[in-house]
Amino acid sequence: MAPRRIAHAVTAVVLILTLAAPFPVWSGAASLGTARGVRSVEWSADGGKSWLPLGSRALPVLDGTEVRASSGGALLDLTDGSRLNLLPFSSLRVRETGATTEVSLLYGRVTFRLPAQTRIELRTGSARLVPVRKQAMAGEAFVGTDATVGLRMTEGTLQVEELSGAKRTMLASLEPVFLPKRPAVSGPLFASEATAIAPPAGAKGVFSPAGESFGYLQPDGQFVVQPGYTSDLTQPFPAKLLQLAMAKVPDKDRSDATPLFDVNGGYVGYLSGPVFYAQAQIAQAVGVGGPGAGGGVNLYAVGGGLLSPRHDHAKSAVRKAVAINIRRP
Repeated sequence: MAPRRIAHAVTAVVLILTLAAPFPVWSGAASLGTARGVRSVEWSADGGKSWLPLGSRALPVLDGTEVRASSGGALLDLTDGSRLNLLPFSSLRVRETGATTEVSLLYGRVTFRLPAQTRIELRTGSARLVPVRKQAMAGEAFVGTDATVGLRMTEGTLQVEELSGAKRTMLASLEPVFLPKRPAVSGPLFASEATAIAPPAGAKGVFSPAGESFGYLQPDGQFVVQPGYTSDLTQPFPAKLLQLAMAKVPDKDRSDATPLFDVNGGYVGYLSGPVFYAQAQIAQAVGVGGPGAGGGVNLYAVGGGLLSPRHDHAKSAVRKAVAINIRRP
C-alpha cells in the first residue's frame, strides 16, 4: 500500500477513535482544509464506508472525504482559499489528484466562492467544471435525481465540459448552463434568482422525527425545503409514531428514509436521499405518484446560504427556497 494510502487509513482510524474530542488530531495525511456543519450532516474519511456526525466541530478535509447533509448543511474552507457551501439534502466527495483538488457533487446543491488561483475543479457524473482563472469565481451548481446539471455564476466564469453524449464545451457565467437541457419547470432554479418566498395560503409546516422545522408542504403537494420556516417543536415525535411511519416506507428505501410529519404528528411522506415521496393520500389528492405509484416524486431544491462567516444557525441563515418537480428515471 502506498505511503499516502497508509497515512490516510491511519487518519480515518484515529478520527473515529477520537470522536469525543472537540478537534481530532491527525498525522501523515495532508489536510486540504476543514469542514463544519449545522443540524444533520455527516462526514466520512473512507469513501462512505463509515460516517461520523459532523455537527459544529471542525473536521479535516482529506483525500477521499465525503460529506452528506440531510436537514443540515456544511461549510468547507479549503487551504487555497476556496469556500464550498453544501446545502441540505446534498452530498459531495473530495479527491486530491496532484495538480488539482477534485470536488464531485454527487447529488443536491452547492454554492461556491473560488479565488482566481484556486486548485478546485468541480465535477458531476456528466460534466467537468473547470475554472477560468482570470478573476475570483462564485456561483451555484445542482444535480437532480435524473442527473440534470445546472450551473449559474454570479462572478467569473467556469468552462463546462460535457463528459458524455454530444461532449459539448460551454462557458457558464451570468447566463446559466444546463445539461442535457434546462428542466421543464416553472419558477427559479437557482438561489441567486430567488427572492424570499411567501408560503401560500394553506401551507402546512413539515417536521423531522426530532421535531426540527424542515419547511412546508404546499396545497399542490410540493414540498418546499426551508429550515426555520417555523419554530422547532419542543420535543421529538414518539418512537411508536416513527415505527408506524417507517412501516409505510417501501423496503427499497427504508434503510435511507427519513419520515416527515405535520405539527400534529400526521405523516406527510418521507425523504430518501435528495427525493421526497408524498404520503399516498396526499399524492392521490394532488395527482402525483406516491411511493407505490411507479416512482413519481416531488423533488425539491434549497436556496440561500445555510452557513456564512457570521451566521452558523440554519434558522437565521436560510431564508429562501426553490422548488422543482421531477420524476425519478
